[in-house]
Amino acid sequence: MSTNGSAATDDEGVGTSRSTIMGPLNFTKDSTATDPPTSLVNERTVPCMFCSNIYDFHSADNGADQCLAHLYLVHRLVVADVKEIACLPSYCYYWREKFSSAPVEKYCSAMLLNQLPDGTSSPNEKYYLLSDIEPLDYELRQRLRREKLELVLARHQFERTDRNFQRGCLYCRDHRSATRPEYVSHLYSKHFLLLGKPEHLVFVDELIEIVQDKLNRLLCLFCEKLFKDRPTLKEHMRKKGHKRINPDNHYYDRFFLVNYRLKQKPEYVPIAKRKEESRVFASDSDSNSDWSDWNGDEQTTTCLFCAHTESSIVTLKQHMVAEHTFDFDQAVTGLSFYQRVKVVNFIRRQMHVRKCIACGEQCGELQSLVEHLDREGHYRLDGAGCAWDQPEYFFPTYEDDQFLCHLEEVDNERDETGQEEGSVVISESVNACINLDAESLSLENFKL
Repeated sequence: MSTNGSAATDDEGVGTSRSTIMGPLNFTKDSTATDPPTSLVNERTVPCMFCSNIYDFHSADNGADQCLAHLYLVHRLVVADVKEIACLPSYCYYWREKFSSAPVEKYCSAMLLNQLPDGTSSPNEKYYLLSDIEPLDYELRQRLRREKLELVLARHQFERTDRNFQRGCLYCRDHRSATRPEYVSHLYSKHFLLLGKPEHLVFVDELIEIVQDKLNRLLCLFCEKLFKDRPTLKEHMRKKGHKRINPDNHYYDRFFLVNYRLKQKPEYVPIAKRKEESRVFASDSDSNSDWSDWNGDEQTTTCLFCAHTESSIVTLKQHMVAEHTFDFDQAVTGLSFYQRVKVVNFIRRQMHVRKCIACGEQCGELQSLVEHLDREGHYRLDGAGCAWDQPEYFFPTYEDDQFLCHLEEVDNERDETGQEEGSVVISESVNACINLDAESLSLENFKL
């Protein structure tokens, strides 16, 4: 049996075009966008909070540890819970600006110790503690946590799906990987070099640069010993099992996604309350179910014809009527829930491929399509439904399309017409043809 990839012919000889199968899109990636950033600020040239010293937070020789030591030894400042700061470079930038216009005592707690920073005894030496007791410091740490987590997740998603990654292998120079996960998997499967599971890594480009630099300098990746030549280094890493990252080296923490999760201190529960909660028949009325302090992200819905978003579906429909002369509720009157799903996915698909939803005319750019829709008044659906009423539009054109979540609310309007509650919704009828020859081969007809 032969198939034609471009068109199929029905019984009457009419050619029916086949549309190309397309995976789900993403609203944030449909438009032209640059690569997501890798840091909130420039981490290569981080200034001291008080003087002109510059530090490279990606360097092990002049990085965060040296900066904190300088703050203590020279400026007698101690940063409390520094490991809990999501982005120390941004933290330094912020307080440098504050300390340039206000004295240290305004934001820091003063302490008197009987020694100098080098350990020499000296009475009543003043030091300063910068901690989240200060409201500005607390708000800054919370904000940096959220911003850093959003940046890391965006970068991780980009690195997992970006297919423009082109880099030669660290060992076989002729190998090229299309994505970063494929590259990391190749290093392990072919050369037994373990950098980590691809789904757990972030900032992979910088990690590969560091690994390549260490190998070029003939340093072991695990123990960082120096060797005289590359064959000796390779033999050492093979025999000692050092073809991997040292998990005790915190320099690599920023390349693993798990280190960016929000850490919350456990709340202390008195012993008496623990016993009360551990009862088998504890009443649910005693539990505290207050969700008033939960701040969830408000879901927004995107317009069917442009990038305009609204948190209310009613407001969005009013926008489509005012800006695009398209009344969605009127256009889908009399259609079932499944047909409305097809309509939404059809319009999304047509706008993405730059085709008119009424006549199917192909346009080169989105602006040309919008001008065509305005000029011809084609903000409407084909009345016959042959264009949008296809099984392929059961599948969402965009991931997490909030417009589809509101269709059920529209469909509930049928309850007012007297439809019986709890009635069974039957999907579209499907004409199935049974092959009699295949049926004759069923198990019940086999005779052993």
